[in-house]
Amino acid sequence: MKPTLHRAPGLRPTSLALALMLIGTGALSLAPLSVHAQQAPAKRSYAIAAGPLGDVLAEFAAVSGVRLVFEPARFDGMRSAGLRGEHGIADGFALLLHESGYRAVAGNGSEYMLVANAVSARASAPVTTLAAVTVVSDAADDPVSYTRRTVSIGKTSQALKEIPQSVSVVTRQRMDDQNLTSLYDVLENVTGVVTTQSPMAGKYFFARGFPITSLQYDGVPLTRQFYSQASSLTENMALYERAEVLRGSAGLWQGADSMGGAVNLVRKRGQQEKTTDVIARAGSHDLYGAQLDIGGPLNESGTIRGRAVLDHDRRNTFIDFVGSKNLTVYGAIDIDLTARTTAGFGVSHERTDATPSFAGLPRYADGGDLGLRRGTFLGADWNDLSNRQTRVFADLAHRFDNDWRLKVGAVYMDEHNKSLYSYGQGNIGRATGTGATRVGVATDFAGEHAGFDASLNGAFQAWGRAHEVIVGANYSRYTSDDRYAIAATGLGTVDVFNPDPYQPRFDMDRLAALSGGVSTGAYTVTSKGLYGTARFALNDRLHLTVGGRTSWYSNKYASVTRWGADTSLTRSRGEFTPYAGLTYAFTPNWTGYASYAEVFVPQAGRTAVQTTLAPIVGTNDELGVKGQLFAQRVNASLALFRYLQENRAVPDTDGGLLCDGDYCSRAAGKVRSQGVEAEVGGKITADLNLSAGYTYNTTKYLQDNTNEGKIFNPQVPRHLLRVWGDQQLSGPLSVGMGMNVQSGIQGRAETVTQGGYTLWNARAAYRLDRRWTLALNVNNLFDKRYYATIDRTNFGAVYGNPRELVLTLRGLL
Repeated sequence: MKPTLHRAPGLRPTSLALALMLIGTGALSLAPLSVHAQQAPAKRSYAIAAGPLGDVLAEFAAVSGVRLVFEPARFDGMRSAGLRGEHGIADGFALLLHESGYRAVAGNGSEYMLVANAVSARASAPVTTLAAVTVVSDAADDPVSYTRRTVSIGKTSQALKEIPQSVSVVTRQRMDDQNLTSLYDVLENVTGVVTTQSPMAGKYFFARGFPITSLQYDGVPLTRQFYSQASSLTENMALYERAEVLRGSAGLWQGADSMGGAVNLVRKRGQQEKTTDVIARAGSHDLYGAQLDIGGPLNESGTIRGRAVLDHDRRNTFIDFVGSKNLTVYGAIDIDLTARTTAGFGVSHERTDATPSFAGLPRYADGGDLGLRRGTFLGADWNDLSNRQTRVFADLAHRFDNDWRLKVGAVYMDEHNKSLYSYGQGNIGRATGTGATRVGVATDFAGEHAGFDASLNGAFQAWGRAHEVIVGANYSRYTSDDRYAIAATGLGTVDVFNPDPYQPRFDMDRLAALSGGVSTGAYTVTSKGLYGTARFALNDRLHLTVGGRTSWYSNKYASVTRWGADTSLTRSRGEFTPYAGLTYAFTPNWTGYASYAEVFVPQAGRTAVQTTLAPIVGTNDELGVKGQLFAQRVNASLALFRYLQENRAVPDTDGGLLCDGDYCSRAAGKVRSQGVEAEVGGKITADLNLSAGYTYNTTKYLQDNTNEGKIFNPQVPRHLLRVWGDQQLSGPLSVGMGMNVQSGIQGRAETVTQGGYTLWNARAAYRLDRRWTLALNVNNLFDKRYYATIDRTNFGAVYGNPRELVLTLRGLL
């Protein structure tokens, strides 16, 4: 993204409008838009916080829509009070550069250069132009870097080193270089995040031993991991610019059940310059795909900007008979209603049709590996899955006269997952090689998600200093209507060593007849809350952030199965969760921090006196240091963390069988997760991008009737290392290399284990000319054989992908 003050006159939006017509079923047309062209004002309102002078200058250029040429290292040790109020570009630069020894000089078009004054305290040499390093706009962030200086996961743009928690960013450049096309691809390459395959199409993800159950869409949280049978979550990254991942408690922004952290997906927007990006892919297992990404202004003044993405692929997999077809269509429009108000709208539709392999492979009864081919398929050749997701986005941003900012966002999503499949499960005897039976499953899941978030942020003066405040409210609601039937008898057996995929087809009615009827399930999950933080400048180096959230949460689940009807309700009203953080700037580039955060999870269990259990409560303590290296092109961090969770339900064996003929519960369980994380990411040199992160994490039951002293989440490895780098060589060739290393894990059955392993990945790219690039990605370069997910002895062992090659042709037109 390269914002510019002056826009090309007479630019026609024909190609963009044609792409936008592809939204939905392909019949939606984009009528010509006519909004009164607004000329860029001579002055505009700024609200740039104090900070290192280089950062402040880059943010001023970003907000102003100009390109600034300067060498950030020249300003090391120099700070700025920021800039607020109405200013023109020239006088804004003059105010920021006052007494710095430099001035801004207009160049070609919207480009500015910083030159040394003839006589200054810092530069007594003759007038010289600084080395030409273009700092691209968009909040001072380089679009071809593997990191960003600022993120928006905290409701406003914040520098990474000023956030007293662990936050990682996966930029569009890194996604393109590593060929990370799905949300799972992204999270499997984020420091400290672990994914496990669900028995269905989706995956679960964890940070610091705890689940992440919600996703944020430009800051609007939606619950995404509630399904009556396993996870069916999918997410194509084609419509997102970046992913921001916070590890640790996210209760301040999301409320209940935010133990593991938060994932914020920042969607693509219309640019101020016209761009057309074309991608064609081909790879192992008959992968073929194409993508078209078009964006730019829709009127001459650029006050209306659009973006459209069309992504399609079809692929088989390394598992026999398994494959999918995927289509994603996305369109967005941003409109400058006034010089201070921008409205954004977007819609996306994703559809997947697949022949799936669910539930993985069984093991020997003693937990041993069967040693089956990685391509072993225990399902039927007619296994079927269809997934449909439609999202609608809307947001409004406004800058007030007093430099405060209001942001309002809303997201609506409708999803429908339908499947019919069989698989084999059972404990396999070593002597006989038998023990697996065929299981049939039919599902029909429908869900609606709605989310809303409104926040106001700004600064106020007190005690001779500027302090920052964020206040807001959000709301989310998820409702589902699920039908399913599962038959584990009456469908025969499975020879796991010589499976026969050509099985008679069944339907939900037959499975219902075999299993006692069609089961139904319906979730209604509602979360709402008020949140606020204040960041006080105690002095030039020390900042204290205090805040909290008051939450109202309910989760009602009603089901009807062959065992009868059942309902459960977890609810919490007016639950307050505090937050506090402290940062200290050792130098302009290095900051130490400490933070304390809480989270809560309502429980549905009952006590012996028939009261609802108290919520699970958790505390997250973190101590660390963050810094910027190599002229602030690289972010680095080191963190120590400890997570305690209390009030977990445990059986009350002393209370009698007073809860529907079973033991009631006590809120007495306690678990702990603790460890250390180190991360570095960004442009080490102008030609070398690097992302590297290491996590040491242990989890343990501290108090529990049967598990005390054991590992709390055995699927989280104790050691996790993720490294990827890409080097531009002299000439048109660039090469990339990386590795994912982890120690051993354990399934829910203690006898099911997977040892540690290392996966190597590589990339080579050749720039054919200034517009076209050809790249080859190789994952699992040495074809390591391993299980990516393990579970029980009777099912759940899922092989990781073998060596895979993907050839990508990319054109920037």
